[in-house]
Amino acid sequence: MNGRFMAAVVGFMLMIGSSPLAVAGSACATGHARYDLMGAPGFTAGFVAQAPRRGWLTDAALFVHSAASGKTFWFLFDQGSARYVNLISTTDVTVPGWAPPSPDGGERPLRDMHYLAADSGLRFDAVPPRATAVAPTYILLPDLSETLWYGQKDGAKEAAPTAFFKLTACAP
Repeated sequence: MNGRFMAAVVGFMLMIGSSPLAVAGSACATGHARYDLMGAPGFTAGFVAQAPRRGWLTDAALFVHSAASGKTFWFLFDQGSARYVNLISTTDVTVPGWAPPSPDGGERPLRDMHYLAADSGLRFDAVPPRATAVAPTYILLPDLSETLWYGQKDGAKEAAPTAFFKLTACAP
């Protein structure tokens, strides 16, 4: 009976598109959070913890990966006087010796974008994420479609829908 119950629970979770992480309500640290783009699973996203650096607001970087092109796009967080958080395109933060650009300059492989993070009740948080804080359940990058189509410096074009990234895993 216990095996059939677990199979039913797993089947139900697969049917509603939830992960065990979301169903159990477990908290995932932002620095370990992984996301799938709803309706376009070929696009994934996640955070990577960074050493705190002078001039930057947070200790986390965001990546967006495209399975179709194999490219991974990297971003740092910025929040001037706006009430929302911006993403500043940067190079691969995992490369040995990588250093962040100055907040006002440096290599920008893509144009900048807006970043919106929401909890499971779709309440938005206008604070740049911290690597050790609880990860948002949803991320919305409203400029992603235009950025990947018109904003790649190498002239490449990728079609991405405007949709929420949903927390699907917590990778150590």
